[in-house]
Amino acid sequence: MSERRAVMVNGTVYPDGEGIPIGLDDGLVRGDGVFEGMRFYDRVPRSPELHLDRLVRSGEGTEIPVDVPRLRREMRHFCEVTNSPNCGVRLMLTRGGHVIWREEPFAVFTDGEDLFPVANRVTPLLIGVKTLSYASNMRALRIAKTNGAHDALCYRADDRVILEGPTTAFGWLEGDTMVFPPLEIGVLDSITRRLAMEAVPAKTKEMPIDDLANVDGAFLMSSYQECVPVRSVSGIATFATDGAVRAMCDTVNAYLRTKVEQVTV
Repeated sequence: MSERRAVMVNGTVYPDGEGIPIGLDDGLVRGDGVFEGMRFYDRVPRSPELHLDRLVRSGEGTEIPVDVPRLRREMRHFCEVTNSPNCGVRLMLTRGGHVIWREEPFAVFTDGEDLFPVANRVTPLLIGVKTLSYASNMRALRIAKTNGAHDALCYRADDRVILEGPTTAFGWLEGDTMVFPPLEIGVLDSITRRLAMEAVPAKTKEMPIDDLANVDGAFLMSSYQECVPVRSVSGIATFATDGAVRAMCDTVNAYLRTKVEQVTV
């Protein structure tokens, strides 16, 4: 897509994302805010109500008010003003009350992604909350790229149990079943993951990252990327990216696109 990225701040559109006046509230200074990342398909969002529902839960977990009717109106307007009709969109609410919409590009690695394992710990106070405090996530991603991978796969530092990617849900195949880490261990309640579990046989369980050497394939998913195969987890396993895992990803992605719907205001 074009390098031009539309931004809307408190209802005012900045088509080129330039000249944006915004105060230094705690959303920026301390990362004290919440957000959602969603995808527009031909100017229509996927699963808008599911994203707004999760934003409300994040707001309740951080005591940040979420005005859903206002956000529905602004989302509908932002669908019309992005530079690309097919793009990622980040919606941010800050502690100081700013509402920011940002058009974002994204890459999809159709041939499969290479991941680098990174130890991490879940912050108990933020389980189930999608906040702007993503410094550790971005640190994990930089570590992965420094080591020649596309993305990171985080695992629990204490026992090496698989968690998730910095901005993605991760899972693996056991036969014809998608398997994900359980939400109870602190991974994000990914909307894409939730929809995938409606589309194909799926279950959850805890598993050490080293056991990936014995599974039948792996994948990651997000609103931006949809579901894509994983080609390798550095030092642990390599996977085929065709056959069963490719068919599973194709089935999930076809189902995801049935959830593209106009915003009702």
